[in-house]
Amino acid sequence: MLNNKIEKFLENKNMTYLFMILSNLEVERLSNLPFTTKKSLGKKITEVALNNVIQNKIPDYIMMEEDTDEEVSG
Repeated sequence: MLNNKIEKFLENKNMTYLFMILSNLEVERLSNLPFTTKKSLGKKITEVALNNVIQNKIPDYIMMEEDTDEEVSG
């Protein structure tokens, strides 16, 4: 029942509301990354967050940084 209400709301609002919620959550997640990781993004956090949501790919930047560190030291 709840899912039907949510789906109807999103259909009526043209999915823009959901997109903005997801983008805001991604901005918050990226804002909490360590400084060195944020610096390596190369773009503004909001731009990276919007691209991640649009592409439906939410990368794990912490794991990527650890993998890079292991390759350099190994």
